[in-house]
Amino acid sequence: MVPEPGSGSTAAHTSVGRQVTAGRDPERLLLTPENVSALGAGLTDSAESLPHDSPFRPRRRAGRKGKHKPRRVRKASERSNRAVWSVIPAGHRPARHVIRWLRSFQDIPAFQLARKDLKANIWRFANALAQCPGFDPASMTIMPVWQRLQERFGFPPKSISNYFRRLRDWGALAVVATGRTAEFTPKSSGRTENEAAIYVLLEKVEEESVEKSSVPVPTRAVNNPPHARAGEDSKLQNETASPFTSSKRAAQRREVNHHLQNRQEPFWDPNATTNAMTKRERREAERLASLELQFRSLALRRISTAHVAAICRPFLQAGWTVKDLRHAIDWRPNTNARYHHDADHGVENVGAWLRYRLSKWIRHDGGFYRSPSQKQAAEKAQRKAEQRAASERRARDRADRAAYTPPALGWRDRVALLQEAQGA
Repeated sequence: MVPEPGSGSTAAHTSVGRQVTAGRDPERLLLTPENVSALGAGLTDSAESLPHDSPFRPRRRAGRKGKHKPRRVRKASERSNRAVWSVIPAGHRPARHVIRWLRSFQDIPAFQLARKDLKANIWRFANALAQCPGFDPASMTIMPVWQRLQERFGFPPKSISNYFRRLRDWGALAVVATGRTAEFTPKSSGRTENEAAIYVLLEKVEEESVEKSSVPVPTRAVNNPPHARAGEDSKLQNETASPFTSSKRAAQRREVNHHLQNRQEPFWDPNATTNAMTKRERREAERLASLELQFRSLALRRISTAHVAAICRPFLQAGWTVKDLRHAIDWRPNTNARYHHDADHGVENVGAWLRYRLSKWIRHDGGFYRSPSQKQAAEKAQRKAEQRAASERRARDRADRAAYTPPALGWRDRVALLQEAQGA
C-alpha cells in the first residue's frame, strides 16, 4: 500500500526530490552534507514504509553465486591434505595406486556404455595421464601439461578439454587447483610463469563414511592379492562391466569346449604365423590360432573363439605367433616382470582383460613391440651376420698371409750391408 501524501517521510522525500529534479541546472544543484544526508534519510524512510510486495520498493540485486571462477589454491599448499580432501565428492576417495585407478574404469557404467571409439580414446588418454611427470604419489595428484599431451601423445586441445570434462563428470578426477596464466599470477608471489592445473585421482568407496587421514600413500608399488577386488562388485557393475548372456554366446562356448575336449593334435603350429595368401585362408588360420590359444589359456575358454580372434587379429597380422600371444598375456613388455595373477578367478569380462593385457605391447605411436619370436629371429640373424663377418675376415687374413713373399736376404745380411755402405 502506498503511504499517504501527508506523511512526514514522504514529505521529506518529496522536498529533497524537488531539490534534485530542480538540480538539473548545475548552478542550482548544491551537494552539501545536509542535502546528501536528507536525501538518504528520505529514500530510506520511504523504502521502509513500502510493503515488501510493492512494485515501488527497491529490490536488492541478486547475487552471482556459482558464476564466478574459483580462486586458485596457493602454490605452497596446492597438494596439501586439506586442499585435496576439500574437492573430493561424497562416496569417493583418492586412489590407492595408479593401477587401481586404471582398473576402476571398468566399474564406471558410463564408460562401459560409451561408444567403442570413445572408450578407446578415453582409455588411451587415462594411460597418458598416468605417465605424466607431474605425478605425486603422496597425495595422488597429477599436474598434466597440455602441450606435452599434444606433442607426445598427439591429442588435440579440443579433445583434451572434452576428455577432462568426461573424467570429472564420471567421478574419476577432481580439480584441486585451476590453471592460471602468467598475467593473472599475483605480483607479490614473484612468479612469472604459467601454472598448470592440479587434479586428484579418485576411486569409489562402498563405505558411507571415509576416514580423512593425513597419512600419505606409500610411494612404492602396492601389490594386491589376486582376490582383493572379489567383493567390490555390485549387481549394477556386473551388468554393465560383463557381457550380457545370450544363447548365441552359450552355443559358441559349448562349441569351443567340444573342440578342446576332442583335441588330438595342435589346431595350429604355435611357432607359425598366420600370414596366408587369401583373406579366407588367413581368417581360417586366425580362427585355428585363437582356438589353440584358448587351449593353452583356461581363462579364454569362457568367451567365444571369434571374440579371441577379433582381439588378437592385429597382433597375428603383425607376424605374432600363438606362443608370442601367450607370453604377452603373462609378461610385461621389455621387462622380465610377470603379472601376479591371471583371469582364472575374479575376472568377469575376460575380453576386456585380454585386450588390456595385449594393449601393453602397443607403443604410443600405434606400432607393436617386437614379439619374443621376432626378437629371437633378429638375434639369430645378428649372430649369423657376426659369424659370417668373422669368417670373411679370417679368410682375408689367410689370403694375405699366403700372398706374402719374404725378402731374399735376412735381416742380419741387410744390417751388414747397411753398415758397410755407411763405413765406405
